[in-house]
Amino acid sequence: MAPLRRRASKAEPRPRRFRMPSLRAAIAPTVERILEAVEGAGLSADRRADLAVATAEALSNAAVHGNHLRPGSQVVIAVTVIPGRQATVEVKDAGPGFDHTTTSDPTVAPNLLVPGGRGVFLMRRLVDRLEFVPPGNRVRLVVLTRR
Repeated sequence: MAPLRRRASKAEPRPRRFRMPSLRAAIAPTVERILEAVEGAGLSADRRADLAVATAEALSNAAVHGNHLRPGSQVVIAVTVIPGRQATVEVKDAGPGFDHTTTSDPTVAPNLLVPGGRGVFLMRRLVDRLEFVPPGNRVRLVVLTRR
């Protein structure tokens, strides 16, 4: 007997998947593709701007810190939209991951001039939910249409 295949219901949104080369120059065009993909979510202009900045940070971290800008390495992106409710952007790199709890707050005096940690800081403040999927090489950004 053939295994049963589960049919996707209309309530289950299908993610749109694509890849980005691990190049700094690829980040801006990829953010534009992601913003096109979330069009149906119904995000306000402010929410789209927040998502754009947070996504650019996630893509940059994946390409630079996760994939070390290695030629041929790719960042994997999945965008899921629930119309009128939310947009989710998942970014995954090929690195070993990191412990997000060890990032320091760049607004605290001893860290003001420390170059790292600003991307995670921005992501945390710009999206409604930020999830780091173990082992830490995948991040999920969730933006709701209404706060």
